Amino acid sequence: RNNAVEWKPHCSKCDVCSSSKNWGKRKTTIHQNSVIKKRKLNVEHRKKNKNGKVSPLWKKNRTLNQIRNKCKQFHLDSNLLVVDYPSDFTKSFTCQVCEHILSDPVQTSCKHLFCKICILKYFKIMGCYCPSCRHTCFPTDLVPPVKSFLNILNSLVLKCVVTGCDEEILFGKYSQHIAKHKEIKGKDAYAPI
Repeated sequence: RNNAVEWKPHCSKCDVCSSSKNWGKRKTTIHQNSVIKKRKLNVEHRKKNKNGKVSPLWKKNRTLNQIRNKCKQFHLDSNLLVVDYPSDFTKSFTCQVCEHILSDPVQTSCKHLFCKICILKYFKIMGCYCPSCRHTCFPTDLVPPVKSFLNILNSLVLKCVVTGCDEEILFGKYSQHIAKHKEIKGKDAYAPI
């Protein structure tokens, strides 16, 4: 079935029939080294597309950085944890937009957790989809997480950020503790959660 049919010329002067054609299908495999690979675009080239517009990846990163920088004033960093938890466990109670400990946590329809303020800002700037999996979700789809998760979140032990105070406080009682430090200026301490 795979054998080539032998061609018999109908006359000796015909150019089509008498041409010696030795080419055909390639019989050897191409080595991976000889395959031409697409050139990967490095950071400088990937920033702008043909029209000079910023690509969505860069827009997303810039947006996330803006949200992170603004929420540093009122969200607590995961570095304040007293216990050194495994990184996967720490990520489970960290906002995936601002990378701080969840403040007023909400859960999307795809089961990802975010701070309520952060995800609403993200929806307003980037559109209504999950930043983690790009699943379509709307502000009306946001629900509070299950109570068992909230109990674990509120039982995390944090260091007080106020200088001179070496107390270790539960996350659920952190806002009450900060309220006791009235003499400290607002820019030196985190706002109550």
